[in-house]
Amino acid sequence: MRSKKAELETTYLLEFKNGERQKITVASSWKVTFGPAVAGVNKGRSDLQMPMALRFYEAENKQRAIFTDVVSFRDVAIVIEEERVNTQEKQGYVEVDGKRKSTTFRAETREWVDPDTASDPRLLPSVDDAD
Repeated sequence: MRSKKAELETTYLLEFKNGERQKITVASSWKVTFGPAVAGVNKGRSDLQMPMALRFYEAENKQRAIFTDVVSFRDVAIVIEEERVNTQEKQGYVEVDGKRKSTTFRAETREWVDPDTASDPRLLPSVDDAD
């Protein structure tokens, strides 16, 4: 059972232009807006592009935070899954017409994972690296 405090808060995952990610937890009643850091500047101007900004307002005229260079954000309560493809290769031999030939065997597996909690097996050391 969630606590009363948790029910009144929302946690957002922010992804920035430089690849960094941050989480912010605010009151669920706060207003959230996303757009150019300076409103109206990007309209009709290709020579000047303001960075995108995520704003949090406690009340209509009480802005509490602004984050610039945000490329995406979401409520972490939304479950996201991405398809992860793992490929393994192994060198081996097959016999064809009485001759032994070198070949590469390849196995591919696909699975759906939560990118926020699943570790990327491509970043883990392989069995061969452990020696």
